[in-house]
Amino acid sequence: MPFRNGVISYVRCALGSGKPPREIDQVALELLRKNCIRPDSCGSGAPVTSGWIAGRHVFDLDFSHESNSFSRALLAAMRTDSVAVPPALKRAYRAMAEDELRGGSTRDRGLSRIERMDAKEQAERRCIQEIGDGRWRRIAERPVLWDLDENIVLAPVDGDLTFNQLKGVMQETFDCLIERQAAGRRAVFEADAMGHASDLRDATLDGFVAPPAQVATDEEGAPRKITANPEPSWAAGDPLDYFGNVFLLWLWWKCDCDEGLVEIGGPSSESSESSESSEVAIVAERVLDLDCAWGVTGAVSLRGDAPTRSPEAARALQSGKMPRKIGLTLATNGQQWRCTIQGDRLAVSGLTLPKSDDRPASEREAIEERINSVLLFDRTLMSMYRAFLAIRLGNGWNSQRSRMSEWIRDRAAGRVSIPTSSTRK
Repeated sequence: MPFRNGVISYVRCALGSGKPPREIDQVALELLRKNCIRPDSCGSGAPVTSGWIAGRHVFDLDFSHESNSFSRALLAAMRTDSVAVPPALKRAYRAMAEDELRGGSTRDRGLSRIERMDAKEQAERRCIQEIGDGRWRRIAERPVLWDLDENIVLAPVDGDLTFNQLKGVMQETFDCLIERQAAGRRAVFEADAMGHASDLRDATLDGFVAPPAQVATDEEGAPRKITANPEPSWAAGDPLDYFGNVFLLWLWWKCDCDEGLVEIGGPSSESSESSESSEVAIVAERVLDLDCAWGVTGAVSLRGDAPTRSPEAARALQSGKMPRKIGLTLATNGQQWRCTIQGDRLAVSGLTLPKSDDRPASEREAIEERINSVLLFDRTLMSMYRAFLAIRLGNGWNSQRSRMSEWIRDRAAGRVSIPTSSTRK
């Protein structure tokens, strides 16, 4: 399971309400056992069922401190079972049952309504029997890391279906509601904490270049007016999610023009009042997806060692495209991570953790090191986003936006000499 080993992907969820446990004690473990997966219920009137597993494998129901409690964090997994007999087989089973009812008679003989219903019931019984035998069952597991100190849950539940499944399991088990903390929701949280709530309400997406000259159309093909401030379609769920795309553009600009250094207030706990600052060294690499914020010039996807430095990336920026996804290497406090960030959702994928210099004494120690590294990475990423929002919502943004616009124009004209960046530990 990725939090225990391998490459990690997750979205960030925050607890909205409820009374979460203060620690992963025996009571919390008993709640997990009580709400573990019930495979037998799937297919018996319920096409999908979800519940907890301990997380070492899909059949692991051995919840314990050794396996699930790490440094005030809960590590478990949600298992989801779904069954679906292919429609073609359902039709075939029903046709075969109808042929059997006709006996030796010609197939042209019509069946009575009662006979047709009997054939349908036979086909359904056969499907239920096969489901009971384990056929047509699809099992999925999604690791869940719950940081009790920060009241956040990290899990690969980017889709609405999987998120709602986790939301239901969390509410049923711990009477806690969770919400996905994409770029817009996180911006609201940070703006309130920094005293910039009114600035956030008045903010609009900056047009770093002139609007595209092409004619825009709506869903019905009618001409649509283009304004200086774009309204990207990908932020339809939360209009403030565009802050995540500007964040990626800001990081890209930092890599090109500021030695790839971002000053943060320290990757410590969000509840901490520590004012110690540190630097994060970043390199943009491997992955770059862009899309037109005005919905006119389309999307482009670039891959390679340094896609942000390519002429295609420069032309994409000049045509009004914004970064949707970018590959990054981050280094701070002796730690270095590689990942891909989707801006509007602040979703993390392909996260690789630094390897320990010393071999862990036990499997549990190795897992605990990984969990601590994941949480440090997430807090570092959120500290970088916080640093961006402080600038974006502060008095100095107009000057910085002008510099970023000039950088885009110079890149398109080939006048920017991009320094070679390297991560610093």
